[in-house]
Amino acid sequence: MSERHRFSLSTCWNGTRLSRPADLLDEHARLGFRRIEAYALHTPAQLTELGALARERDMEITSLHAPCPIAVDERGNRARWGDWLSSTNKTDRQFAVDTVKRTIDAAAELGARGIVVHLGTTSVWSKQRQIVDLINREGRNSPAHMQLVEQAVREREANKGPHLEAGILSIRALGEHAVGTGVKLGVEARDGYQEIPSLDEMGAVLDACEGLPVGYWHDAGHGAKLEYCGFVEHEEYLRRYGDRLVGMHVHDTQAARDHRAPGQGSTDFAMLNRYVRPDTILTLELHADVLIEHIEWGVEMLLALGMGTPLESNTTA
Repeated sequence: MSERHRFSLSTCWNGTRLSRPADLLDEHARLGFRRIEAYALHTPAQLTELGALARERDMEITSLHAPCPIAVDERGNRARWGDWLSSTNKTDRQFAVDTVKRTIDAAAELGARGIVVHLGTTSVWSKQRQIVDLINREGRNSPAHMQLVEQAVREREANKGPHLEAGILSIRALGEHAVGTGVKLGVEARDGYQEIPSLDEMGAVLDACEGLPVGYWHDAGHGAKLEYCGFVEHEEYLRRYGDRLVGMHVHDTQAARDHRAPGQGSTDFAMLNRYVRPDTILTLELHADVLIEHIEWGVEMLLALGMGTPLESNTTA
């Protein structure tokens, strides 16, 4: 298959609409994508079929979004699941670790280079929706907005300790499981301030995994949303952790709504492109309602910026 770019397209875009892996891959191919990120919606049987059909079509599964395959019960039905890697409930945390270990095993079997990992939450009740509503009423950086952000941060800080400890235990166990597989784990910057890790905590998580195949996964929409809400500066994630970048979810953001096609929002993709390296996995992670023509236009816009152009050698692409 000819190659115009090195972007992957996540199956989160069409995986709920097209249940047959063959249909899903054919639609990716018609749009000019030969690389895929398998999202956390495929059963073990579906993922196996997806991998086999991708090889037949000379398509590459570059990454898996954990948990992929999804956890299933003895009947093959979707099991109860949550972002439990930072849970203080030992049973839930161990279940999550075991499930993501299966994602690592699947990635190694499929030849995928990376895994996207959600590390979990501090379990505080999120005020993010309230913050967005307040911004809509009174504007960003208004006194009421800043006061609510400060209150949210205080509550999170008071509750984070045991969850961060649990998350570090989990990611270390996963990193140790991935040793020798050729698979790198990317701890994702999250879109909710109450989740783990925060901007500062990402450094502690990555330092705790020194020597293990664990790095940073940047999500353009998550950084933009947290900046919009007043918690961080988006680019600061990349300034601090760009040298440990495994992959990037590339999408656009309109105020607090992300997973839009590039060009549908206000994201500075030229800034993002400054941190992209030859081995960075680049994935368009788009909401299911994004139209085909917007995807096509978005890819052209990114290529015009020099983002996602093919490499001379596909050995690192």
